[in-house]
Amino acid sequence: MKDFVRACRFFFGYAFVFSFFINILQLTFSIYMLQVYDKVLTSYNLSTLAVITIAAVFALVVLAALEWIRSRLLVRAGIEFDMVLSRTVLEENLKSASNPIQRKGEGTLRDIHTLRNFLGGSAVFAFFDAPWMPIYFGIIFMLHPYLGMVSIFGGVSILILGLLTERLTKRKLESATALNGHASAFMTATLRNSIAVRSMGMISNIADRWEKINSIVIDLQTRASRNAGLLHAISKSLRVLLQVMIYCVGAYLTVMHASTAGVMIAASIVMGRALAPIDQAMATYKQSLDSYAAYKRLSALLDNSTRHRAMDLPAPSGSINCEDVTFGINGRVILKGISFALPAGESLAIIGPSAAGKSTLCKILLGVWPPSTGKVRLDGADMTAWDQEVLGKYIGYLPQDVELFAGTIADNIARMGNVVSENVIAAATLAGVHDLILRLPKGYDTQIGEQGAVLSGGQRQRIGLARALYGNPKIVILDEPNSNLDDAGEAALLKALVDLKQQGTTVLLVTHKPHVLSIVDRILLVQEGRLALFGPRQAVFDHLANAQQKG
Repeated sequence: MKDFVRACRFFFGYAFVFSFFINILQLTFSIYMLQVYDKVLTSYNLSTLAVITIAAVFALVVLAALEWIRSRLLVRAGIEFDMVLSRTVLEENLKSASNPIQRKGEGTLRDIHTLRNFLGGSAVFAFFDAPWMPIYFGIIFMLHPYLGMVSIFGGVSILILGLLTERLTKRKLESATALNGHASAFMTATLRNSIAVRSMGMISNIADRWEKINSIVIDLQTRASRNAGLLHAISKSLRVLLQVMIYCVGAYLTVMHASTAGVMIAASIVMGRALAPIDQAMATYKQSLDSYAAYKRLSALLDNSTRHRAMDLPAPSGSINCEDVTFGINGRVILKGISFALPAGESLAIIGPSAAGKSTLCKILLGVWPPSTGKVRLDGADMTAWDQEVLGKYIGYLPQDVELFAGTIADNIARMGNVVSENVIAAATLAGVHDLILRLPKGYDTQIGEQGAVLSGGQRQRIGLARALYGNPKIVILDEPNSNLDDAGEAALLKALVDLKQQGTTVLLVTHKPHVLSIVDRILLVQEGRLALFGPRQAVFDHLANAQQKG
């Protein structure tokens, strides 16, 4: 994370320099009032008034220009921060989302937007102005030590109130934000399954559960706001009290001929400016806390990042070796000591009862989930030695639940990359879905909506198969590829499997359909996470038939 912050140091550095001159020019009004009270009103010299007024106007014009430049610098810093960081965060989010063990409290693109808005808003100015507060207090001490002591007392008091505000509200607001995120995710899932929710009379139950979460969020936010409101009210009263005290001490010193009325007015103005960063920080404390929390979450994400550029390896031929692979999550062992070898160009059917670990094995063979122990080798190389982005173009994958992306059918088949028409058509033809696509309103240019909403389940699965076959991958892994297919879809799938075998593509598929097994070379039976049987198709059939006869 620090590397990304350093990428924006140009903007922060110049903003800090401009802040020095801005804070010096902020003394314009106090110096002007000092001169008016001590020089103009005592000498009745209008030429002096004209000169200092012109100087003050010029200084204020320069101040406005510097304020604008600093603001633009920080806006640019936010934009640069977004541009430098957003792609990396998106990639890390996608990797984390595919990880079986979800890490909590890590940054998202929303956190980048929070920081960008913070840098582009007014709250950040308090942090650039705060370092110059000692200058103001020093000037007040130069005017008179008594006035300086009053201002120091005021600064310390308001700072303590600010720290109390942060302490009394931070945890409650963080908890409320976390619960609010949970509620949003819950409602997103609910809306995605709205038909099931409505058809089974679940609307009331869903609303009750959301209300419970929302009530807790409201309670936490209310308590935080109550505490903050009380301290803010005390702070405002204290702010006025400090002005009274500075005028009281200043008037006393003037009456005692230890100071002047101009010094009293100037000290009051300078103290107001000295306390302004604290006041501003308190007024925008929630935004500052949210931004700090976003920064910590992004740091956690990037500190745990596995970004590395693996050395390029030759294009794989497709041979797979699974060496004593064990996989567990949350204390539950799902796969136990799976070992087998599949030569390049052969096909393997993975069968077994539900929850036996078949889909988990597919994800490990893809290289997406790392095994707890053991290794998966592709052409002899450990899967983890491959750069996943490089390896991905050699792999085709069709998951159980096919979800397509908003865009055209061609976009989805081309894996949301540049659409090369001949490659898209070749993949669709191999998947047996070319004619089906041509019958759609705009053919390959048909917009399918969010999650392929305009398509049926069978159509999504067949287009998902075309996506898996795009680019002639060396390895194709299909997880229940015919779960939503009609007879025409089944026939197209079988033809695609035969064509893949003729092309020398290594195919692994999870299936419960016996007729699909007739075209594979080998069968692997998984039971309770263990490899129960593995071998050539006919040998496995014979073994199962003998076992059934004996049973």
